[in-house]
Amino acid sequence: MITKEDWKTQPFPNDIEKLGYQNSFLGSDAEKLIAGHMPQVMEDKWFVYSEDGWVYFVRSWTGFHIFAIQLAETSGGNVNVTASWVSTDLNQYQSRGKENDIKSLNAIINALFDI
Repeated sequence: MITKEDWKTQPFPNDIEKLGYQNSFLGSDAEKLIAGHMPQVMEDKWFVYSEDGWVYFVRSWTGFHIFAIQLAETSGGNVNVTASWVSTDLNQYQSRGKENDIKSLNAIINALFDI
């Protein structure tokens, strides 16, 4: 499992906002998310790690935390997103609106974890 210490990350942004991201994952897909993602090539833009029930999406070049989702297992074995946030620190991330941020987060998850 990848941890925060595996990459140079910056402190969490002071300015965050609830993202409203909703999703449900099969247990095996949630395990992929929790295991994380380590960038392998320069073009790989994301470092992903989990800690205390949260999965953090960090820009690999800058170490800035951009997105985070909190996961909780359901009684049926699936795993739901129970909370999420996006950085609103304009020095770290230029949001194009929540709808676009949600689409971006989905695209990142699909691309990195094949979910």
